Amino acid sequence: MAKKVTPKLIMAILSAGMLSFLGILDETATTVTFPTLISEFAVTTDQVQWVNTLVLLVIATIVPISSQIGLRFTTKQIFMAGIAFFMAGLLIDIFAQRFDLLLLGRALQGVGTGIGLPLMYNIILTKVPKDKLGFMMGIGTMITAAAVALGPVFGGIVTDRLTWRWIFIISSLLALISAFTGSYSIPQLNKLQKVRFKYGQWLAIAVSLVLLMLGFTSLAKQPFWSVQVTGCLGGGLIGLGIWLKISWRDHQALISPRLFANLHFSMQLTCYCFAKIATLALGFIFPIYVQTVNHGSVSLAGWIMFPGAICDAVMAALAGKILDKLGARLPILLGMLASLASLILLAVLGLRLSNLAIILLDTLYYGGYGMSFSSLMTSGLTALAAEEHPQGNAIFNTLQQFSGALGTALAGTLLAISQHNHQLVRQQTTAMGARWTFIILVGLIIVSLILAVLFVPRTKLRAVQNS
Repeated sequence: MAKKVTPKLIMAILSAGMLSFLGILDETATTVTFPTLISEFAVTTDQVQWVNTLVLLVIATIVPISSQIGLRFTTKQIFMAGIAFFMAGLLIDIFAQRFDLLLLGRALQGVGTGIGLPLMYNIILTKVPKDKLGFMMGIGTMITAAAVALGPVFGGIVTDRLTWRWIFIISSLLALISAFTGSYSIPQLNKLQKVRFKYGQWLAIAVSLVLLMLGFTSLAKQPFWSVQVTGCLGGGLIGLGIWLKISWRDHQALISPRLFANLHFSMQLTCYCFAKIATLALGFIFPIYVQTVNHGSVSLAGWIMFPGAICDAVMAALAGKILDKLGARLPILLGMLASLASLILLAVLGLRLSNLAIILLDTLYYGGYGMSFSSLMTSGLTALAAEEHPQGNAIFNTLQQFSGALGTALAGTLLAISQHNHQLVRQQTTAMGARWTFIILVGLIIVSLILAVLFVPRTKLRAVQNS
């Protein structure tokens, strides 16, 4: 039976995408409330970043088991489980009176999003005709880009006029709507199988990611050679080695390390991760910069992020059209050049950024990000055989979340280190920490640009059309 993009399929994509939409909406909405949360819960900058870092880290540990979950349970059951975990987290967040309870609620939201996140892209890859794949992948990215656009404004207005808890109250209502539409429209993607759950491989991945993140974030308060930093980083690397050893010979591995031997896949994946690190780092820094350095309000911080996020959404859809007609190379390279130009200017002007400069450079960055990000995922996945797409999708989604957590932690750590300098006022130390972050991000995008020139195909993605 020929594949068609029907209204019911679009409803299914939107319903599945709502979990990732709400996850990102809450993430970007709470980012603009960080100064408020720091004051209300009496925490520091490096501690408050865990409100988002923890969610992304939990998602990164859940996504790797998505392929096995999809074989043992129906697609609709998986979707409803994701909604249930997400709703439980929202309820805890709404009533949390302590910072640790807020983190618990956010972690449960991460479980729900981690269960549901791969669904949208798996539905697109499985049900959408090949000649519409680039466009629909762009639409999928645009769903999350819309959350990026609305989140800061939503969070700023809600916090200024009500309280930050209303962010989660409103999200719970949207999650209920998603549960209703998804229960009707979510299709079954594959035949169910009795597969043996690979606990060892999953634990090795999960423990590795957690230890690496703990080690990195500990740099804000501990020297590099301390047990908290070196011990966690070393433990994370050992965990990755264990995963590599037990997975290499398993031809039905949870995530096959053999996929990384495909350089066209792994190098585009690297570019994808670097873009996510940069984006989440900027998303963390700009609201704090506007409020702490430029003395703006919470709602102003949200509105300043709005034009860039809109540009991201528009360019993501445009990039999908270009990819379908001309291939991935053009949108990826143009996007990276635009993002790099923005970051260079941010690094030069970082100590004295006006709100107008932030709007313009944020818009330039996000325009480039929208052009390149979904195109990198589409191009990277089409470097794999069709039967490898589910695992490739899981790898992209896992490392997307871990990279996002790493980007947030990077910005939070550098700001915290800079703010430890008590000889300068907080506005100065915040600006200095932001500039350090911009300089590091310039280096990451330069590396990404070099890798893209070398490994993004020069021709139209024939593998997409013929597979």
